[in-house]
Amino acid sequence: MPDKSWTALIALALAAPPALAQDLPTDLLERHADVVRQDMLLKSTLRHSRAHQKESAAQATPRQKAACAKKAEFRGQYGADHPKVRKLHGLCRNIGL
Repeated sequence: MPDKSWTALIALALAAPPALAQDLPTDLLERHADVVRQDMLLKSTLRHSRAHQKESAAQATPRQKAACAKKAEFRGQYGADHPKVRKLHGLCRNIGL
């Protein structure tokens, strides 16, 4: 049977990690979160910029260009509220067409 000093030592060791975890440098964590947030915002802004859309349009495949050229035809045939017509318009907008 273990003596009381070992039991107390084990109990102290098990209780120590949660107490140590409370002393994290939260200001460093907050600054890091701000940096990550700003980086994500910058990347998102650059991804959706007009210059990038024009670049994407230049890289559009002939098949994409042909499908986007028929947007009005599909809208007239199926209606502007049809889910596939809305998806086609969104895809064409994303590549700048």
